[in-house]
Amino acid sequence: MMNRLVAVLAAATALEPVARRTLLKGVPAAAALATPALAADNALQKTSCFEVIPDSSLALKPKLTPIKPDKCIGGLKAAKALYLGEHHNSLRDHLLQADILRALRRSEPRRPMAVGLEAIQRRFQPVLDDYLRGAIGLEQLEQQTEWSTRWTWPFANYVPVFEAARLNNFELLALNADSEDLGVVEMGGLAGLPNATLAKYIPDRRVFADFTNTTAFREYIAYVVAPSYRSHKEMGILRQTISGQQLKEDMPFKNFYSGRMLWDNSMANTGAVWTRKNPSGLLVSVIGADHVKFGGGVPNRYAYAAGLDLDKVRTVILNPSAVDTAGPQLETLRADAPVPLTLQIRFAAAAGDGGIPVINGDAVVDVAAAARVKQVRPGSRVLPFSDVLWLSAEDA
Repeated sequence: MMNRLVAVLAAATALEPVARRTLLKGVPAAAALATPALAADNALQKTSCFEVIPDSSLALKPKLTPIKPDKCIGGLKAAKALYLGEHHNSLRDHLLQADILRALRRSEPRRPMAVGLEAIQRRFQPVLDDYLRGAIGLEQLEQQTEWSTRWTWPFANYVPVFEAARLNNFELLALNADSEDLGVVEMGGLAGLPNATLAKYIPDRRVFADFTNTTAFREYIAYVVAPSYRSHKEMGILRQTISGQQLKEDMPFKNFYSGRMLWDNSMANTGAVWTRKNPSGLLVSVIGADHVKFGGGVPNRYAYAAGLDLDKVRTVILNPSAVDTAGPQLETLRADAPVPLTLQIRFAAAAGDGGIPVINGDAVVDVAAAARVKQVRPGSRVLPFSDVLWLSAEDA
């Protein structure tokens, strides 16, 4: 997969693919570090980082800029929240997450830091606390979080993250919605939850409504969530809720969307609560790339809930692939063909830019509305794929 990785240096309407090996030529060789204690630093220096530079001009020409991993760590730690977008079944991603956690802690030994976990549902926060204080080990952690039925991705792949957090004085934060509540929503929408239960995940309905009522968000749904629904439907896995309830027909998009909103809001608002309690801290969330890319899932929602500018929230996609940015083209990908990464999607038109948004937007209105709810930086009319792309060492 990595040998076929290409990057788009333009918007989705004008593709200029660049081979991964060409990108890597711009990355300085990592210097050898002699001290054994810095072995993890050395491992991180063998990785490759690229900053995504979006472009809202008429040219719509985003670009990638290679940066040294230590400089990347320096930029990331300036934030209050960092989202490491993973592929759940990828050990490479989780090993890279662990290396990043160690590097962040070495850079700021005394700062309050927490690792937010999509893999753990909120009801199991006491189990994470027990693990951190040494009352239980990894085996009990797996059992007591009901990992095999509530997450199912290989627990062993996440062990490096758990251990890096425990050994480097991170808190652990359970981010995800409980399966029981998500199952109710997938059966009957958000209205199926009692008000008190819904308030756990969506404490401010006005904030929720404001965030979803923009052209930028509708563009995000059309480009990211709708194709995901179609792929789930084609795989035949929409006849069952996440909690195992059988459905007579495929789950309708409305309920799939509502479940996704509950999931994303749970992660965003749980993180925002931690940040308000730890205003000088750094929240590092390890969640699926699908919830990170283009910002509309969790990161921007977190920023709005926490009252932060986007400069205080940073996103990273780990080991990105073509599928991560395919959007509506997801169904047409050929396994034998190199497919480009799309570095940004446009949500607001400007005369002469030559592009057509998925949702026909008005730049004057839509740019301001998106910026107000922290979906974009002021003046931007594009949703960047991520702030940083981070690739594991080729021999990892």
